[in-house]
Amino acid sequence: MQSGVEKAVADKLLWAHADGSPVAPSNEFGAVEMASIARRRWNSFARRHKHIPNTLQARIEDLARGLAGRFTDGGWPMVGPLISDYRWLAEQIAPLLDAASETDIRQGDLRANE
Repeated sequence: MQSGVEKAVADKLLWAHADGSPVAPSNEFGAVEMASIARRRWNSFARRHKHIPNTLQARIEDLARGLAGRFTDGGWPMVGPLISDYRWLAEQIAPLLDAASETDIRQGDLRANE
């Protein structure tokens, strides 16, 4: 099931493809898949990187590396110069993911106080 944030991210990914990104998905199915993977990766950063500061730039780099490894034929070893395109793509979707994770945290705090 696709969440609201995943829909927004998928739309942004399709926009990036239309804008000329060579790594953004070209169809809705690919955009939904990449959006789902991006959200899971974004939300698991702190758990996977306990010794790396949880900064926006670190999260963007991690997201770029994760997407590159997952969506490049041959995985991470074959990414090469495309990493700059994945970084750009991660920078485009990071504000959507960051806002959603902040909202999730606030809603969790509200439920805990009920």
